[in-house]
Amino acid sequence: MVNPAERLAELDGILMDHLLEAGLLQELPEAYRLVLLPLDEPEVAAKALAWAREAPNPEGWPLVYALFLEGRPVRLLLPGREVEVAPRAA
Repeated sequence: MVNPAERLAELDGILMDHLLEAGLLQELPEAYRLVLLPLDEPEVAAKALAWAREAPNPEGWPLVYALFLEGRPVRLLLPGREVEVAPRAA
């Protein structure tokens, strides 16, 4: 069984590496709460959504959703817009 916290930490590293390489870090708001959603890993995605819903957010930072398929980031859902994350060349 996959540990959701470990899997989400792994996906966070994959996302940040990809955003750095693709020059997409400037697309993110200055302050935000990141919610990683592996669409093909429903148990992990459900845990991520539950944590996002339950976690205090006294700063009122917007949520940014990073959608993954097959362990790769495919789209960022930002406040008011979406950014497609092109897959890396193999």
